[in-house]
Amino acid sequence: MFSSFGFQAPRPSNRRFNEYFRCYSISMLPGPARPSLNHGGKLILPSTALDKLTRLNISYPMLFELENATTGLKTHAGVLEFIAEEGRVYMPWWMMVRLGLDQGDLVNLRSTTLMLGTFVKLQPQSVDFLDISDPKAVLESALRNFSCLTKGDVFSIEYNEHEYHIAVLSVKPGPPEPEADDDDDENSDIEELDPPPGISVVETDLSVDFAPPIGYVEPTPQNKGSNAASGTSTPASTSGQGSMHARLDFARLAATNSGRASPFAGTGQKLSGKAVQEKVHDAAIKAQAGKPEDKGAPAPLRLPFGQMFFGYEVVPVKKAGVGAEGEVEVRIWGEGQSLRGKKKGADMPVKEKEKEKEEAKARVVGRTLGGKEVIEID
Repeated sequence: MFSSFGFQAPRPSNRRFNEYFRCYSISMLPGPARPSLNHGGKLILPSTALDKLTRLNISYPMLFELENATTGLKTHAGVLEFIAEEGRVYMPWWMMVRLGLDQGDLVNLRSTTLMLGTFVKLQPQSVDFLDISDPKAVLESALRNFSCLTKGDVFSIEYNEHEYHIAVLSVKPGPPEPEADDDDDENSDIEELDPPPGISVVETDLSVDFAPPIGYVEPTPQNKGSNAASGTSTPASTSGQGSMHARLDFARLAATNSGRASPFAGTGQKLSGKAVQEKVHDAAIKAQAGKPEDKGAPAPLRLPFGQMFFGYEVVPVKKAGVGAEGEVEVRIWGEGQSLRGKKKGADMPVKEKEKEKEEAKARVVGRTLGGKEVIEID
């Protein structure tokens, strides 16, 4: 339309960001230590890289393809900040290991576009990963530090002060977004390229599948007979030859206990050095002989339901102050003493004292002519 007037419409630039940087690990970043950046998938670039990226036709989020020009190893990463020194890039240590890079080596960064991922299969590199109670929640929180995942990467995450390494076995991108078909004839000659071995994990629903960790051994199933013999099944009755009997090695314990020495056997010694009297020694021997012989482990008890055994006879407890026939026993007897001394007749029984008091009372003998009573006093 505008070509007829000698004017051409501007077309978007197809240039890519393509630069070489000296790579260093996150631990070499100036300022306070930031070890959490080692458990992610993002880079720290210089501010000049941001200035150049804004002048190019790039898509967000900013994703980069990293390549070691010497070995040809590649991976993908996002960008976190633009605070690095000129000509330097800081990346997680696992990413440098993946590319075979050392501190100060050259790495090629190219801007790229990755499709949104729908599926990823991961494999923990240690059986310690099975100790995590909720691996789905832990992985969901860890993937927030990643912008993309690449097949073949072995990234690291941290949980409860423990580092776990996880390998990316396979990735599956989602369907591409529909594009406008203005010139079908012009696009018919363009060859379809294979999708890159990486996916974007920003704002997407990602299905995760776990492969068995390295070193994990699947438990072998066992039948009931072998379980009963090995003592690994549900605990059986301890009265027979069940799993508890086999686990404790009951036969060996019984044989060991039957031949052990009897306690408190022998003669005693006095501190004065004198010999122990024969009567005391004989009494100790008789007391020891009266005890039941220790035959090692006790015989198994088969008690009826609801009955318990405590290992000793139940003796009824006598109530305090009550005799065999229910009579109250007097525990305190004797005479009291006065600090002022005994009074006259203090030792006489109580009944005799009362009798004497009655006899000591005045008795009426008769009456006088005046009408008065005549009293006789003993």
